[in-house]
Amino acid sequence: MTRRMRAVAGAGLQAGPMVLLTTIVAVFAWAGLDAQQRKTVWDKVYTAEQAEMGKATYEVQCAGCHAKDLTGREGGGQGPELAGAAFTKKWDLQTLNQLFSEIKTRMPRNQPASLTSDEYLTLVAYILQSNKFPAGEKELTADTAMLTSTFIAREPSKAAAAPQPITTGSLVQVVGCLQQGDGGWTLTQASAPVRTENPDATPADQRSKLASTPAGSTTLQLLGIYSSLDEHKGHRMEGKGFIVKDPAGDRLNVVSLEMVASSCGA
Repeated sequence: MTRRMRAVAGAGLQAGPMVLLTTIVAVFAWAGLDAQQRKTVWDKVYTAEQAEMGKATYEVQCAGCHAKDLTGREGGGQGPELAGAAFTKKWDLQTLNQLFSEIKTRMPRNQPASLTSDEYLTLVAYILQSNKFPAGEKELTADTAMLTSTFIAREPSKAAAAPQPITTGSLVQVVGCLQQGDGGWTLTQASAPVRTENPDATPADQRSKLASTPAGSTTLQLLGIYSSLDEHKGHRMEGKGFIVKDPAGDRLNVVSLEMVASSCGA
């Protein structure tokens, strides 16, 4: 059974090739979209009415942490800036699907994933408007193909051509051996994290292919574990979540965790 995890929005977030075909496609699609397929947020991907609805939702659900004017800590809030230079620098050349998935999975802080998809879309629209990206006549929708081919770009002329390095907050997929130590649950012998646009576990009919993913040398501390994992200790698992980069050891705010093999052996 897939374990959907509530990602931790704690201090850590303040601030081998994969065998599975769909994963490979997702990674190369990031850089492989042609000019006709690729859009940026300068292409008027939301409506002013949608942003206005998002503003109403934001004031109730988000302003307490991110400040009423979206300036975050600069404006007296506890969360990061959602409008301004720091935000656009962080999200430059990442897709709208990354932003939508992070907000939908992790927010509001006290009740992650508690709003509807439409409400999360209006929040994205309001964030785009607050960053002075232009509104248009078509609403932003939860169409994954559109979201994954629309890039956030600080400048209208900036080409969204190259994959970005994995940084804190990136939604990633890894495969590793589930173990428990004094510090909690970890994925050992984990494969190198790869970006993913989909926070859900890989479908069952494709999951067996993940078992042949080459083992790596990384150990990832798992965050956001709120239920017992004893039944899967020593199993090979696929983990998806938001990575926290740290010189002392990377961590994973888990969104989904699913067994791909009953043994950690090759």
